[in-house]
Amino acid sequence: MLTNVTPRAAAMSPDERRKAIVAATLPLLAHCGGGVTTRQIAEAAGVAEGTIFRVFEDKRALFLAAAEAVMNPPGGREAMARTLAELDGLEERVVAVVERLVARMEQSMLVMMALRSVLMAERTAGPPHADRPGPPAFVVEANRQLLADLTEVLFAPHAHELRVPPGRAALVLRSLVFGAWHPGMPFADHPFTPAEVADAVLRGVSREGR
Repeated sequence: MLTNVTPRAAAMSPDERRKAIVAATLPLLAHCGGGVTTRQIAEAAGVAEGTIFRVFEDKRALFLAAAEAVMNPPGGREAMARTLAELDGLEERVVAVVERLVARMEQSMLVMMALRSVLMAERTAGPPHADRPGPPAFVVEANRQLLADLTEVLFAPHAHELRVPPGRAALVLRSLVFGAWHPGMPFADHPFTPAEVADAVLRGVSREGR
């Protein structure tokens, strides 16, 4: 009789395997950019290279999934709520949210730049994809969801402290973060600190705001 037999791990569902591949892809995109190979991704994910193409149509589809996972991560709203629940006061909460947004934006930029390199290569070779003009649908949805989260989770509980509706405060915060940390800005290498952003959003730039 055989003893000490290690049971085989349960097989992943297609959705679980998809998430695992995306999770393995993200750090590789940050390190290698669009030049990362599916072999490298497969090795990082611990799967055969062919497995990638059983859950993703092509490398482009994988990169799109990675970009979506960064820009609109599952459970992002709940994670924000948990973080804010541990903090006191609107200003401290705004600072924490800015730190989260900057980290997500920096990672998003790396992924989108890698995706762009793949799209440019497709156009040079004669792309098989007929994309609609404008940003991908997940980018639009990610921005919609972010504004909703900032409005309802961050600012709405402090509506009595604001002189504008929570939705307008959310738009101001998002616009300032995206503008300050965009890689095309001349001050992108030394942007505002999260505390400076919070101060500008909550008090403005005039002496009357003090």
